[in-house]
Amino acid sequence: MKTWKLLVWVSAVASLVLGLYIIRLIWFGFSTADQPSYLEKTVARAARNLAIPRRARLEVNPSKATPEVLQEAGESFLDRCAVCHGPEGAGETSVGRNLYPKVPDLRLPQTQNLTDGEIRYIIRNGVRLTGMPGWAKPHDEQGDDSWKLVLFVRSLRQLTSEEHAQQSATVKSAHYAGSQSCQKCHAQIYEHWRKTPMANVVRDPRDHPDAIIPDLATNSIAKFTKDQVALVYGSLWKQRYFTKRGDDYFPEPAQWDVTRRVWRPYFVAKGTDWWEPYYPADNMQRPTGPTCDGCHSVDYNIDTKQVAEWNVGCEKCHGPGSEHVEHPSRGNILNPARMDYVSANDTCIQCHSQGRPLTNPIEGKYYDWPVGYHVGLNLGDFWQLEEHTLGETTFTHYPDGSAHKNRMQGNDFVQSVMYRRGVTCFSCHDVHGTDHYAQLRKPADKLCLDCHGPLSLNGPRTGTLEEHTHHKKGSAGSSCIACHMPKIATTVADVKVRSHTFAFITPAMTDKYKIPNPCTSCHADKTTAWAAGALRRWPERSPWRMD
Repeated sequence: MKTWKLLVWVSAVASLVLGLYIIRLIWFGFSTADQPSYLEKTVARAARNLAIPRRARLEVNPSKATPEVLQEAGESFLDRCAVCHGPEGAGETSVGRNLYPKVPDLRLPQTQNLTDGEIRYIIRNGVRLTGMPGWAKPHDEQGDDSWKLVLFVRSLRQLTSEEHAQQSATVKSAHYAGSQSCQKCHAQIYEHWRKTPMANVVRDPRDHPDAIIPDLATNSIAKFTKDQVALVYGSLWKQRYFTKRGDDYFPEPAQWDVTRRVWRPYFVAKGTDWWEPYYPADNMQRPTGPTCDGCHSVDYNIDTKQVAEWNVGCEKCHGPGSEHVEHPSRGNILNPARMDYVSANDTCIQCHSQGRPLTNPIEGKYYDWPVGYHVGLNLGDFWQLEEHTLGETTFTHYPDGSAHKNRMQGNDFVQSVMYRRGVTCFSCHDVHGTDHYAQLRKPADKLCLDCHGPLSLNGPRTGTLEEHTHHKKGSAGSSCIACHMPKIATTVADVKVRSHTFAFITPAMTDKYKIPNPCTSCHADKTTAWAAGALRRWPERSPWRMD
């Protein structure tokens, strides 16, 4: 075939394809919700890569992926990138799904196969005709921030098939090595963690003379001495004391209310927990192994009654670490940050929930923790959350299903919109330790506003925070958690902890169901009728949401 005939033929085919594409656009329209075709994605990606200068491609990253650098870069990623890419880089966000072309999944080879220089160039210069902005001038970088972001993007890489196989083998063959074995390589994380409540929930007063907070001599409820205390549980809200008999621990009948600084009785009364009918009405016949120790330790063995480590150690969340200690790699340790959001959250929900094992009893005993579960397994195969009937008030639940008592953050959270959108517990909390209340990554309101700034698609849909809260900026009433995480779950006596459904409880719900609402909890001198009337005058609120 002559050259000119070939050119005519190719031109005709190209014109036909282009014509059909234009007809399709005219017929179906053009929406950013559509998925780009394979051809579009291939051409766009090739054009983007060709537009990156060769010198930029070959640049070497001067930063090293230390835990400190990755933590700093992770904060920067959450501040600037997560609104589109999501906290884990998958792009499954309201913005990411509705851009055209779609936000790429940063975990996949299409991004991970780029050089460090290419990724940095994209961060600094953006990508034309997409939603990707450039973060260089006029938003110039400080120091090597963009290089650090490259390292964080690298850390999002999915496990290879070989690493998955290694991980599965490790779970079966590795043994628990103890948190101290992690210190050598993760010194800063270890130092933060060892100061957290997680690392100090169980203490032996012989090893820690300061473990007992109150003066035991002031205890007028049920006398016991320091010599009788084998273990101390808790220091944040309440402190309980356990004596050892044989190879079991048993709770003393008095506890210290840390908030009110008073002694209170400790006894699980009739009808206040599902396991209560199965144990005698005597603390000294209610061992902590079945009721407590599985969550307050690493690898509690129900046969030997021994633990690999007291407290919530590294391996509670990362699995047995012996092989990782010997030969550190991504494939021989578990990391909730690389799991799907259900498995990731279950790492926390295993202990931060009220429920019961699917199999009961186990070897004749009733356990109040998910016996047999460890991170990497499916929690639903071992544990069921406490049931609730809507409209019914129980020891565990309010009528709407929100938590009535402490240790139900998981029960609350799985009901929330945030959970359904793939948010994880560690999107907000860092159990390795921070300087903020409840190990939050940032002060609470700053954390909320990362995703819920004014006019955000995630709400609020007002121009300013004051327009949303109808309270002065900086006041108690303008705090996100004051309204969306009220203190309504009882931890001890009249001391409450925050709800984790993030739902606003209206004054009408207080009238109908006796659930405390944040309005009259703060304005204690006012009535629910006053609060309901005030809300109805807020122009951006639907009156039907007030009932």
